[in-house]
Parts: sequence; structure tokens; C-alpha cells
Amino acid sequence: MTKKDKESKKYKYLITMRWYVETDEQLVAGASETDKKLLDLVQHRTDGKPVCKSCPTRHYEGYGILDYHHFMGDNKEVYMSSDKIVE
Repeated sequence: MTKKDKESKKYKYLITMRWYVETDEQLVAGASETDKKLLDLVQHRTDGKPVCKSCPTRHYEGYGILDYHHFMGDNKEVYMSSDKIVE
């Protein structure tokens, strides 16, 4: 492998993050309407205002939604709640 080949080689990684959100209604993860509501929550700042158009949470390619009580327990701080959304 030449020096030029080494310099042009790129390494790609997939990074996943956890966002803990809450709603004022019980939702079933997996339904498209439910997923849309939950994904909308992470597209807001903690002060309830929408994130900017270039924010990574607006440009997701895939996602997984889990009931965090079963996944991590009740000891995690909630990032966003549906009652904080600013219209």
C-alpha cells in the first residue's frame, strides 16, 4: 500500500445514543404514529424549543425505541417531556 493509499482511506463508525423522554400518554413503541411522536420529542431542546434544522436528531437514518423502565430502570434523568414542548 502506498503512502497516498493510506492517506485517502476513510474509516466509518455508527454511533448510537440514548435519549430518555416521557409523554403524558401511554404509547406502544413500533407503531409509526407512536414513533413519530417520540422522535419529535428529541427534536426539541430541554427548554422545549425546536432544535435547528441542521441538528443531528433531525437527520436520523434509523432508530430503536424501547420502554426505558424495562431497559435501564427508573434511575435515569429524562431529557425531554411532552409537557415542556413550546408551540
